[in-house]
Amino acid sequence: MSSSEENKFIVLDKTSTIKVEGDDRIQFLQGQLTQDINLISQSKALYAGFCNPKGRLLAFMLCYAAYDAIHIQLDSSIKESILKKLKMYVLRAKVSLNLLEETFISIGFVGSQALIERDIKIPKNHLDIVQYHDLIIMRLGQDGERYQLMGEAFKVSEFIKLNFAKYSTMSVDDWNNLNILDGIPDIYPTTQEAFIPQSLNMDLIEGINFKKGCYTGQEIVARTHYLGKVKRRMYRAFVKSASDFIPGDKILSRNGEDIGQLVRSAKDNNEKTNLLIELRVDQAHEALFIKNELIEIFSEDQKRFD
Repeated sequence: MSSSEENKFIVLDKTSTIKVEGDDRIQFLQGQLTQDINLISQSKALYAGFCNPKGRLLAFMLCYAAYDAIHIQLDSSIKESILKKLKMYVLRAKVSLNLLEETFISIGFVGSQALIERDIKIPKNHLDIVQYHDLIIMRLGQDGERYQLMGEAFKVSEFIKLNFAKYSTMSVDDWNNLNILDGIPDIYPTTQEAFIPQSLNMDLIEGINFKKGCYTGQEIVARTHYLGKVKRRMYRAFVKSASDFIPGDKILSRNGEDIGQLVRSAKDNNEKTNLLIELRVDQAHEALFIKNELIEIFSEDQKRFD
C-alpha cells in the first residue's frame, strides 16, 4: 500500500450525495448523526455516523456545508435505504432531503499541481475546504496531497478538461487503497447494523462528538465511551492474495472461531489485497484468516490498542 501516487484522478461514481435543505436542517441532523452538525461549515467537513436505536451503524458519512445546505456523502450501494430511513424522522421539521445524481459529481485526485497552476488556495489540513468558482475542494488524508472536488457536473467536467491534462486516471482500487491506508471505514449493505462507531475507530477520526445532545443510538455509543476500554477495534491489514472479498466476510482465528469482520478491501497490483478489519482487540496478535488466507496486521496498528 503506497501513498506516493502523484497526479492522478478518478470520478467517484461509487459515492452518492444527499442534499439536506430547509430551516431545520441542522437541528434535524443533530438528532440523527453522531457528529455535532454545528461544527460543519463551508471551510470544514467532518465524518459522521448514522445509527439504529441500538447504536449500530447504518451508514458512514462525510458531511460538509455548501449552497445553504448540508451535503452527506456515502457509498452509493446504501443511498436509497439511508434516504428512506432519514425521511422517516423528518415529521414536521422544515427539511427536505434529495439525492444529487447526474447533476452533481465528485472526483478524487492526488497531486496539487492542478491547484498550484490555477493559483487556487490549497486546503491545509485534513477535511479543510476551499471554494473555487462554485466548486468545493477538500483535502483528504493526514499525509500526502490527496483531494476531493465536488460541484455541478458541467463545472466539474470543465475543470477536468482545463486542469487535468497532465493527470492520469486511477482505478477504484487505487483510490480505496488510499482510504484504507488512512484508516477510513465505510458501510455497505452487507455490513449495515454490524458495527458500533467506536469499533470502526470513528472516535479516533473525529467522527463522534461526545459533547452534543441526544441522537439515535446515542445511549449505546456514549456508554461504550464512558464505561471503559473499547473491546473491538478496526485494523489495517493485508493478505498476499488478489482474491475477491466482500465486506462482512468473517475473520477467523486459527481454531476457526469467528472473531471479526471485513470492513473494506482493495486489490493492490494483483499481488495482495489491503484490508480494514474489525475484530476483538485481544486477538490482534494472534494468527488470523479470511477465506483461508493468512492476514497480516500492520505492526503499528497491533500496538495501538494494546
